[in-house]
Amino acid sequence: MITESIANELEQIVNKGLENSPIPYAKGNSIRIKNIVVRHNPKKGYLIYDTKNNVQIARTNFKSSALAIAKNLASGKNNTSMLLEYDKNLLKHYNDALFYRNVLKKTKDDNRAEIRVVRLEIALQATRNIRDKIDKFIFGF
Repeated sequence: MITESIANELEQIVNKGLENSPIPYAKGNSIRIKNIVVRHNPKKGYLIYDTKNNVQIARTNFKSSALAIAKNLASGKNNTSMLLEYDKNLLKHYNDALFYRNVLKKTKDDNRAEIRVVRLEIALQATRNIRDKIDKFIFGF
């Protein structure tokens, strides 16, 4: 019969092994990659911390940006400023897409609707392009 203490010891052994690998794992309300922790704060977005130096590295709006920063820092690369710029642009195009979609729902003018459809498509394509760039940092393809 497995007791709770044996289960806790097994969990500690597994967590100890994961601390030195670049494999992300969830622990509580955070995602850890080596000594980098990503936490979600509903008001502030995603916060990235370095537990070794006990400092906040960055704050992002999207989880994919936060994971890309964490993975690159855990791998020894520092592309934080570029990824923060991608996150900022992604937020801009995301908000544009939400705005244009809302205008399309509420407008009764066909000319205005056609213009907003084009702008919505542009914003969605820009969002996809930036997301693909961020995914390259995460998955490395």
